[in-house]
Amino acid sequence: MVDVKVDPSKCSGCGVCVDVCPTAAFELQESEQKRISKVVAEDQCFACRACEVKCPEQAIEITGYEILKVDPPPEYPPEEGRHIRGNDFSPVAVVAILDTYDFKIPPGLVRLVEVAIESGAALAGTLQTENIGIEKVVANVVANPNIRYLVLCWRESQGHLTADALVNLVKNGVANDKRRTIVGAKAPAPYLPNISTEAVARFRKQVTLVDLISEDDPRRGMDPENVKKAVWSCIQEKPVEFMGYTLCDLGAWPEPPICQKISVKITEPWKPELSEAEAEIIQRIKDSASNRGVQKNGEDEEARERRRKESEKLLEFLGIKKDKC
Repeated sequence: MVDVKVDPSKCSGCGVCVDVCPTAAFELQESEQKRISKVVAEDQCFACRACEVKCPEQAIEITGYEILKVDPPPEYPPEEGRHIRGNDFSPVAVVAILDTYDFKIPPGLVRLVEVAIESGAALAGTLQTENIGIEKVVANVVANPNIRYLVLCWRESQGHLTADALVNLVKNGVANDKRRTIVGAKAPAPYLPNISTEAVARFRKQVTLVDLISEDDPRRGMDPENVKKAVWSCIQEKPVEFMGYTLCDLGAWPEPPICQKISVKITEPWKPELSEAEAEIIQRIKDSASNRGVQKNGEDEEARERRRKESEKLLEFLGIKKDKC
């Protein structure tokens, strides 16, 4: 039987465990003038261990479980792209930021992807854009419940700021707007309108991001040995420490896979979203321009000639056109 323990001396009452638990096993309660997490439905626990891994205070411990693995659906991975498929039962996928043109991919970046697969990753590939590219990553990850970690490597793309967008997606989610803007992202167009909110919510619960990219130490995310060690750490049965993360194989996420292809609903999601008032003003301008065009087409020859002569006089007065006389 699964045993769930919360250390009240460490718990800060942040509510992360309540948010990530798929079975509502936790509840925030007041205790001695302090809000802490309480286990209220231990019998519902699947030992997905999302609470244990994501707790910022490391106040939760799960014991008495067996590692669960599931077969991905036949259509997995649903989205094509620059990725390699490895071990379907591995708990880790690797994303390397592509910060160059497609035809100028550095050999070192290609090597990172190869090393990831050789080390046992489920998927490994490059990510170029902060919108459709991230949507494809989300679609492929939630289609395989075995994937519980996402290792982010190489270096930031200074144009797209793709790494920043992915980090903020996992941390903050998306706004409740038509474009589903990634909250807190600095990227030029961090919009995910083509994938379901259900998939985004699952992605944020299912995976823990292991971010190797560092502005202070650029080589950290570009070193194949670091990627290899990150993947190795994620597939261990017992927890190991790696660059500030506590990693091990958590087993499959306990809910069914979400296997859906992204459907392009907005062809230019980077364009600003107009309010009803703004849309109404723009429509009035268009209608006015259209009516003016109809009026011009209906003018007689005499009126058009009069307007032409008035225009010529104005040009002569401004010195742009000389008087023929």
